[in-house]
Formats: sequence, C-alpha cells, structure tokens
Amino acid sequence: MKSTKTISLTNKIFIALLLGMATGLILYTMRENAFVKTYLIGFLFHFLGNGFVRAIRMVVVPLVLCSLVVGAAGIEDITKLGRVGIKTLTFYLGTTAAAVTLALIGGNIINPGLGVRVSDIAVGSVKVAESKPFVDILLDMIPINPVEALATGNMLQIIVFAILLGVALSLLGEKAAGIKNYLKKEII
Repeated sequence: MKSTKTISLTNKIFIALLLGMATGLILYTMRENAFVKTYLIGFLFHFLGNGFVRAIRMVVVPLVLCSLVVGAAGIEDITKLGRVGIKTLTFYLGTTAAAVTLALIGGNIINPGLGVRVSDIAVGSVKVAESKPFVDILLDMIPINPVEALATGNMLQIIVFAILLGVALSLLGEKAAGIKNYLKKEII
C-alpha cells in the first residue's frame, strides 16, 4: 500500500516562509553581484513581489463586497443588525486602543529618534492640511458612485455600500434569494 500523506496548507506556508527567508539571506550576501542586483532582485523578485501584492489587492475588493453583502443580507431581523454593528464598533475601537497602547509601549522601549540631532534636519515650510468637519467625514463614507468606490478601492465607502445593499436584500426576503445565492457562491 502506498502512503498518501499530504502536507497541510499551514505547513506548506511555513516551509515557504522558511525558504523565502533563506533565499533572502543568500541574496543579501550576494547583493553586490551585478547579476543578482540587476536581474534577480531588481527585475525578477521585484516583478514577482509586486505582481503578487497586486493580485491580492485585486481580490480584496470583490471579496469584502460579497462577504459584507451576504453577511448583512443573512440577518433576517433588521434589529439584530444594530446589535451586530455595536459589537463590531466596540471590537474595532478595542483593537484600535490595543494597537495604540502597544505602539506607545514599543516606542517608549525602543526610543526611536534617540541620538538624532534636530539641527541636522533640513528646515522647510510645511503646509498643514485643514481638518474636515465631522459631518463631511460622515458624508464621505456614503459613496456618490459605488462603481467608482469599487474601482478606486475606497474601503470605507465599499463597506457602507455593501451593508446598505445587504440590508436592502434582507428586506426583499425571498425576492432576492437568487442574488444572495449568487453572492454566496462568489465568496466560496
């Protein structure tokens, strides 16, 4: 009998991470080599790396849109959507507070900028952007053109549009079952 043991996705990712680190260390030691610098790092890895990041960014917008529409449409009782929204906002504010706290602790431990002489920094004129009124910030979350928001990747407008579309589909009930099923298939 043949053993059909397969490597799990997690282990494959970990192995790829280690191989990437090893490749980076090897290329770092050879960074002065013209071929390595010009063709491997400057062209091949630059192209592959940026292409990979662009491919991920290409998938993010449709995935977020479909996920949020299906999630909001899946809530049968609209009053539950408010509770979910409050929990989401609480989670968002909590994770933001945790990130700020960790950043402040890390900054106090590492002391970035220690030893930098302010007199060595070039002084120039800096224009400070005026802050928008809070009402305008809220209005900017509502997309004038959802297609433009999707095309430019304006995530906040996409999220608001997706939730509104999901709520509308939820209110339509069985009339919108075809659209809901289509979007569920797109996520999976």
